[in-house]
Amino acid sequence: MNLNSSAQNKSPVTITGSLGITYEGYGLSVNPKTPSFYQPRRPWNQVRFNIAPQIKIGNNFSLPFNFNFSTRPTNFAGPYAGIGGLGNQGFMQFISNPMNNFSIKPKYKWAELQLGTQYLNYSELSTGDIGVFGAGFDLKPKGYIIKFFTGTSQRGINSSITPPVPGAYKRNNWMAQIGKEKEGKYKLAFSAAKGMDLHNSSNPPPAGVNPQEGFVLSFLSNLYFEKGYYLELEGAQSLTTANSNLSPPPPPGGVKSFKPFIECNPSSVQDYAATASIGKKSTNFDIGVKGKYLGAGFFTMGYPYQQPDRMDITVNTRFNAWKDSSGNFKMNVVASLGERVNNVSNTSTKNNQFIGNLNWFTQFNEHWNLNLSYNNFGFNTNGNTINNIPSIKNVSNDIGVNPSYTWHNTKMNNMLSLNYSYSKYDETTTLNNTVTTTNNNTHTVLLMYVPTFFTKKIRPNFSVMYFLNQVPSFKVQLLTISCGLGGPLAKDKINLQGQLQYTLGKFGSYSSNNNLIASLNIEYAITKKLNWNTFLSTNFFKYGNELDPPPTLISANYLESTYRTGLTYRWK
Repeated sequence: MNLNSSAQNKSPVTITGSLGITYEGYGLSVNPKTPSFYQPRRPWNQVRFNIAPQIKIGNNFSLPFNFNFSTRPTNFAGPYAGIGGLGNQGFMQFISNPMNNFSIKPKYKWAELQLGTQYLNYSELSTGDIGVFGAGFDLKPKGYIIKFFTGTSQRGINSSITPPVPGAYKRNNWMAQIGKEKEGKYKLAFSAAKGMDLHNSSNPPPAGVNPQEGFVLSFLSNLYFEKGYYLELEGAQSLTTANSNLSPPPPPGGVKSFKPFIECNPSSVQDYAATASIGKKSTNFDIGVKGKYLGAGFFTMGYPYQQPDRMDITVNTRFNAWKDSSGNFKMNVVASLGERVNNVSNTSTKNNQFIGNLNWFTQFNEHWNLNLSYNNFGFNTNGNTINNIPSIKNVSNDIGVNPSYTWHNTKMNNMLSLNYSYSKYDETTTLNNTVTTTNNNTHTVLLMYVPTFFTKKIRPNFSVMYFLNQVPSFKVQLLTISCGLGGPLAKDKINLQGQLQYTLGKFGSYSSNNNLIASLNIEYAITKKLNWNTFLSTNFFKYGNELDPPPTLISANYLESTYRTGLTYRWK
């Protein structure tokens, strides 16, 4: 009987997660007080709640909560924020405010209900890059896929001249997916997604911006074979209306409507997109080829910042190499190499661009290791002289070198790390035959030393950083020295961490400015489950003569202070 007592007394209900409340106070003093040269960066007072428990009943039911919200009634620009409108936000505006997050996802076996703000990824060409406040479900009976979600991804924001707020239309979204999946074998799914701006959702409406409407339909086919081989395919078609204020139907020969999902008008366009990946994955070696094509008119509101009219082809790999005497790998490499064709539809502006990234880590021995990184990013867009939209081409190349050396003796361990990064950014903007170029080069060097004592509980750290940013005829230089000290008190119930940082800055030919930041974090374990955390910081900045004129702002300064304290309860 005693052998089974623990199993019999075990509760079928378990709770994990955390529950917390935090207060943050902010202070700012400026000298001189007039003219104004520095604005507050935070609310003067703020109380936030973080409620994130997960309740499990047996093996089949779970109820996760994620409530993160502020008591401030108007903490985001909107019709209720006094910008182009009056009044406080209502209950629905409060819980859907982008500064807050309310999410509940109860799940029983294969059925999940989704309520509140969700970030859902259905596929690479349909939707997956936006948060939507609403309701939906995710059902997977016997391997079938049945998903649906609807809600609001963007609140309406009234435009304003003073203060300058461009405004935005309220955007409603819905998304759905049906299909069949067997883990490790295959996934076949149809996805559909729609977004629509509401005409009267902001008053006055955004200046120079038209309400849009878009619908996308895609088919996904992922196949997985023995020995790690895979084939992933997706094709999609989009219908996008650039100005839903225009009345349907489209002109003769124009895009046909796809009712009941979208009704097209003269501003509507139709286009296609596709992705394909083939390769092999294993424990110590991956290799694959991926291609992606986005038509000039392809647009989905599930990925609103995706660049269209391009084709990418990349070779991707990951491998481990160089074993030590124990059989462990000393080298890990993750890399991709390929080419992007921009403006595919326009033969006069069509161009090729190299794309690639690399992360190469090597552990030479117990003392030395080296990490090398490279990343290339850029895009190219066609302009429109009728709407006064410039064409933009930019390329960013980032290189990083990070060697580190570790040594120890009987009393302590030492880590010395050097990190050098170089970033080169080039941009060309063309509008009405006027070409503007921007070149920006940045060098950053960071040297860090961290000792760890075996017989002492203190945790010091030291670092020096030099930053240089150069553009034509101007450069910014920063030299930062930082040191910190941490450790426990009161039989490890209190943990302290202090940091002191000084920065000497130089902007072009102006005189130097000075910045001193001090911070202290105090964590007190009241019980095993209840913690009290307090954070104090002060930031003093003294300008040189970069604000002159007027001469009264020479050596102007400000002092910012932040006080944050809160209680956190954690279920074990």
